[in-house]
Amino acid sequence: MNTSLVGRQLELTDAMKAHIESAIESLKKYNLDIISTRVVVSPDEKKGVVVEFSINVAQKNTIVIKQEDKDMYAAVDLAVERAKKVLRRYHDKITDHSQAKETIVEESENIDEIIPMELELYKPLAHEDAVEVLKDSKKDFLVYLDYEDNVKVLIRNKDDISKVEVEADGKLSIEDALEKIKLDGKNLMVFVDESDKTRVLHRVSSNLFSLY
Repeated sequence: MNTSLVGRQLELTDAMKAHIESAIESLKKYNLDIISTRVVVSPDEKKGVVVEFSINVAQKNTIVIKQEDKDMYAAVDLAVERAKKVLRRYHDKITDHSQAKETIVEESENIDEIIPMELELYKPLAHEDAVEVLKDSKKDFLVYLDYEDNVKVLIRNKDDISKVEVEADGKLSIEDALEKIKLDGKNLMVFVDESDKTRVLHRVSSNLFSLY
């Protein structure tokens, strides 16, 4: 499992890192294929500290858990307990020999899940052709590739179809993009990630998102 510990406007001490790493280690007991875990710790004037776990489980949705507390160690412990609850359900589902993919978000716990999506259309489209494809469908938006292999997004408005422009905030991590779409109250956002790849984040429900 790859791990990444990030302190934003906050330097993580060796003791803090050791505590977070120990917490991540405890997630292995469910024998799931956890590909990576990213933990971001940042200060907050009103809440003390915000800890965000992003857990990528193979063939499952990415689990994003945000926990606030006045104490960083307490925030980590609370976030991990919430993560264990989700992973335990994944484990129990496998144990019960169920093959179907299930959304297990409990909105009252404020656990976000991100579903990785693939483009339905890999054939490049001109803008005009993409507009016609969206018009002929029942979808609210269309993610496609143009002839320069760039990801483009069209959205169906009340009276017309328009482009969705890339966010002007520079490169964003998936966690930052998730936070921004929630703060802005949007249902669809196009952004450039840290590897210079154009990504599309779509709000499916209050705590469930799809990522192209």
